[in-house]
Amino acid sequence: MESTTKKKSKEEAYELIKDKILTMSIKPGEAVTEQNLSAQLGIGRTPVREALTRLELDGLIVSQNGRKKVYALTVDEMREILDVKIELEGAVARWAAEKGNDKQRENLQHCIGEMKKLAQNRPESAGQREQYLDRWLELDRQLHATVFAMAGNRRAEEFIQKLNVQWHRLRVVAYTLEGRIVKSVGEHEGFVMPIIQQQPTEAEQAMRRHLQNLKQELTDTMRLFHYPQD
Repeated sequence: MESTTKKKSKEEAYELIKDKILTMSIKPGEAVTEQNLSAQLGIGRTPVREALTRLELDGLIVSQNGRKKVYALTVDEMREILDVKIELEGAVARWAAEKGNDKQRENLQHCIGEMKKLAQNRPESAGQREQYLDRWLELDRQLHATVFAMAGNRRAEEFIQKLNVQWHRLRVVAYTLEGRIVKSVGEHEGFVMPIIQQQPTEAEQAMRRHLQNLKQELTDTMRLFHYPQD
């Protein structure tokens, strides 16, 4: 039976390497090796090897010509991911409107209220903007977690979360663009209010519009920064 210490070491390696990828400490397309990561993290090569295998299953690491590197998303791949999200999250919004309870609707109302307050107080200094973005991402996580809980479909939630990991870095870049958070608040409110008001069709349509808008903005951003097309 695997020891607790060994399990902890494997999980620690996985979380540390994943964090480096998502925060872009390790850049998209950059090669990674067990030896270098083991030295950087102070963790044995075996848990690092197992972590890289797990991250490859997550879609964050790819193997090419006997080498491993951080997955670099292309424009076409991003569009495919968003196409799936549009279909599936539209259904999730509909289920949330149909199945949610009063407490969950109250939580959703609180989340969108906090988002609106945050969007109205964008700081000027670069240092404060990092904290501002972190707070936005946390509120966004809470809001979507509530929607998933209301929808009551764990399989859909797990699948969408796996997709989200693959484009998390691009999502963070998108939210740093001027005015994107303010616009996103309006789009979030657009699908949140029908969920709260128990209007399934309207909730699904609003979620689909939100993700269609996001897909177009991400396409434009990726082309602006010369991401590969396919």
